[in-house]
Amino acid sequence: MNIISNLNERLTIVEGGVCHGGEDKVQKVLSQSPVKLPDDYIEFLKIISGDENLGIGFEVDGDGAEIYIWSAELSLQNMNLEFNQPFNKDFLSCSWLIGDDLGGLVYFYGIGKEGFGLYRVSAGGLSYNYAKKIADSLTG
Repeated sequence: MNIISNLNERLTIVEGGVCHGGEDKVQKVLSQSPVKLPDDYIEFLKIISGDENLGIGFEVDGDGAEIYIWSAELSLQNMNLEFNQPFNKDFLSCSWLIGDDLGGLVYFYGIGKEGFGLYRVSAGGLSYNYAKKIADSLTG
């Protein structure tokens, strides 16, 4: 069973899909991440990061809310873009951005008030003070 079929039952794929490859980009993510990334996220990256794939969009609970989890390439691009902003350097020195909601929230791995896990926070306020932990890992 692959990681996609083992994701939370609340998520339904609405855009993108499996696109194997991009091992060099996945290795870059692993070498650049300031936090140890969970195995399920690494497995996910390995099956979606090929060719020109940018990630997978998921609808949550069928209510129209979406989460977009970025491929390795898009994650690297967004981290480099955000890290170059002086006001984000402290936050991003201990976090790894993995996606967004196509609106105002970003999703990331890091060590927040509730320990290591997957968090979300407003894109305009990258801070652990405002971040909410949503799971321990991608499959959680």
